[in-house]
Amino acid sequence: MSLHKEEMDQQDAMAYRTQSNLTDVMEPYSDVKNKNEKASSTAIDMSSSISEHESSTIDREEIEKNDTWLSLFYKRHRPWFHAAFFLIATGFLAAAYALQVPKGYNQENLILGLVYAFIVLKLAFKYIPTAPITSGWSFCIKKASKTIEHIPKNFRSLGYGVFVFAVIVITVFVLPEKPESTRLQRLIALFGMFVFFGCLYITSRNRKIINWNTVLTGILMQFILALFVFRCTVGHDIFQWASTFAQGYLEKATHGTSFVFGDNVANSGVFAVTVFPSLIFFAATVQVLYYFGALQWLLKKCAKFFMSFLKVSGAESIVAVASPFLGQGENALLIKPFLPYLTNSEMHQVMASGFATISGSVLYGYIAMGVSGQALLTSCIMSIPCSIAVSKIRMPEDDVPITAREVRVPPSDEKPANVLHAAGSGAATGMNIALLMCANLIALLALLYAINAGLTWLGNFLTIQELTLQLITGYVFVPVAWLIGVDTKDVVVVGQLLATKIWANEFVAYESLASIYKDVLSDRSYIITTYALCGFANLGSIGMQIGVLSTMAPKRNGDIARLAVSAMICGAFSTWISAAIAGMLI
Repeated sequence: MSLHKEEMDQQDAMAYRTQSNLTDVMEPYSDVKNKNEKASSTAIDMSSSISEHESSTIDREEIEKNDTWLSLFYKRHRPWFHAAFFLIATGFLAAAYALQVPKGYNQENLILGLVYAFIVLKLAFKYIPTAPITSGWSFCIKKASKTIEHIPKNFRSLGYGVFVFAVIVITVFVLPEKPESTRLQRLIALFGMFVFFGCLYITSRNRKIINWNTVLTGILMQFILALFVFRCTVGHDIFQWASTFAQGYLEKATHGTSFVFGDNVANSGVFAVTVFPSLIFFAATVQVLYYFGALQWLLKKCAKFFMSFLKVSGAESIVAVASPFLGQGENALLIKPFLPYLTNSEMHQVMASGFATISGSVLYGYIAMGVSGQALLTSCIMSIPCSIAVSKIRMPEDDVPITAREVRVPPSDEKPANVLHAAGSGAATGMNIALLMCANLIALLALLYAINAGLTWLGNFLTIQELTLQLITGYVFVPVAWLIGVDTKDVVVVGQLLATKIWANEFVAYESLASIYKDVLSDRSYIITTYALCGFANLGSIGMQIGVLSTMAPKRNGDIARLAVSAMICGAFSTWISAAIAGMLI
């Protein structure tokens, strides 16, 4: 018995040493950058460790909140608070409509009704069970899914593609013609959209594994959104009101500027004085919304929507939805704990989302130049599904993301003490962004004018007047201008603007569009060009994205630098596709 026991002890000791040695051997491989060489168990361990850390942080924060007597009092009497809020909102709506409806329809009445409907539904579903609705919906989805699963995958994708193509073509050509939107012009824009997607398919890293359901759903979402804005009165009014509200809200930064610098400086019209204060004000607003949890709530709800329909990871969804609000660099802060573990496809998508949109912080700067705020907002929202579709063609997913089935915005590392602290932190962030933007504009414009001076000097020897980089590369972008549906007489000018946006940035291009070419271009060409320029896809932004993301995920420096140019191209293609769809539906 003792002999047998000793043998068992020796075997246990050997097993323990073997397991320890195996752990020591496998440990260095946990940091390997190549995702294909990473074991799936390692990814699961990383995800679980992050989840445990975040859940413990959230629990501590929840306990701290629950300790306050005000929070306990609210939770104890929550139904009464909700009832009082409902009665106040209903009374306000009734009084407002009684006074305003007799005056006729306006956008404010529509928005007030939508806000009231949202509040009522939000309160109602806190007490009305949603199980009967969700269970019925889930039952229908399961039945439909089982039926569709019997069809071979290739035929399913082909059938879905035919359906999306039919919806776009029928809608485009059934709509009545207008002087600025003939069916021939729509056909050119439709052809251009397919050319852009064809170029992306040809240059795809792995055409065999493209998820066509994700791509086709993204295209369909983008088209339906554009149709809602261009051809639906309600959609037009909602985005028009949003543009007016954004402009009016960001204009409030002028009061702060007047207090600090005086009315003469605030009303001088100088670019820095007009744009940078609104940028600082917007950054402070975002931080305040983040402090109250409103921004996280909105991002999570929208991200779940895109995650469900487009079948992308939670990290990709959050960044894509946040890009029109926060812009490039800042959007990635929302998923900072996950950045080192993103797949190459996810990292590519994160950067492409930033290149495909502008941020809310610079929105007022463009509006102040005379650019249509409605077009800017519409283009940014359209670019959310489009950037996903474009990126997933160029860089298809070939791995399993650790956030494949979850949407979570990690808590901030440093939570502000109160709302004033949050506003101050946001203002400081806005100041840093403003200074960085100022430095980039000075450096890039100086470089551009230096290159143009050299080209003009060379051109004088050949009697070519005003030979510039925009003029040379503008002719390269003439086919792009024609494919997005610009009038034939304007393709050279629009091509030069597209080149200016790539070589310099969208600020310079929009300034030229609003001040020099506004009366030169037709209304159709002007609107389409506004959409085509609406994004951060330029050479300067590549450096900014690489710098910001490399700081947050230093172990992924090589991947970030390698994917940056491809992501910038995808961002440019996203804005061109949005412009082409605008050309179909104007």
